[in-house]
Amino acid sequence: MRSSPLSLLISIISAITLSHAMILSTKDLKCGFLGCGTIAAAIATGLASSSDEEVTFSHFHVSKRSASKSAALLSRFGPDKITICESGDNQEILDSSNVIFVCVLPSQLEEVLSKVKFDHERHTIISLVSTSTLPQLISLSSLPPTSVFKMICLPSVATHDGTCLLVPKSETVKKILLPLGGCVGCESEDIMTKMMIPACLMGPMYAIMKGNLDWMVKNGVPAEDASYYIGRTYLGIAKDAEAKCTDPKHFTDLIEEQTPGGINQQAIENLTKLGALDSYDKAMDKILERLTGRGDGKA
Repeated sequence: MRSSPLSLLISIISAITLSHAMILSTKDLKCGFLGCGTIAAAIATGLASSSDEEVTFSHFHVSKRSASKSAALLSRFGPDKITICESGDNQEILDSSNVIFVCVLPSQLEEVLSKVKFDHERHTIISLVSTSTLPQLISLSSLPPTSVFKMICLPSVATHDGTCLLVPKSETVKKILLPLGGCVGCESEDIMTKMMIPACLMGPMYAIMKGNLDWMVKNGVPAEDASYYIGRTYLGIAKDAEAKCTDPKHFTDLIEEQTPGGINQQAIENLTKLGALDSYDKAMDKILERLTGRGDGKA
């Protein structure tokens, strides 16, 4: 009996989905990195040093760029775990890997992907290029949608302290990324874009800490003592914030538990009066404008 066009289509989709699930459920994952900058090196470090027993990574193939970062990976984990593509041919990385992390500059994305050939039965790509879109990645790679993902993370994934954003949702890919510290599957690229904005405040947070340091030194505190104290203090604050972060009311609770009439409460009132807290909303609005192409991001 001949199959109907609809049943044939369903069979093809099911076969693709099954193939994809089988690829990502293996414990012998071989990861390739197109580009080896700060984020690529952080991801490779986090995955290579993972002790997760459910997901294992047998080898990592990295681009020679940047030479210092790829060399550092090789020095730390050795040739049994790390291979540097000395030839500069990205196809060599693809041929030796099944999960490909795309970590190039936005301006390089089209050129890099157009020069390599992906294997539909073996490859899954995870793009760290913030400006890339899923339709663009599918078109450039010619891979099925079930094998194409976008991810956002910070360098803290190197020490398993980061949280990745992933789109589209995939429990299997999420499991692969969990050793980096955590993973949130996003409903859409639009949701991911809005969720990644706080990550863009990493720089301003460091600027606040540097400002604290400068203020303390200006007021007579030894620089080394000030630096150590600020780093440790903000770490404690972050740990308190992280402790119950699955509860959306947790941050409100932390604010409300400040002593009434105390210095922390007064600091909040002063910063509110000065417009400092509102300025963060305005800064995030500008970041969103830049990420969505509706402006240059300048205030």
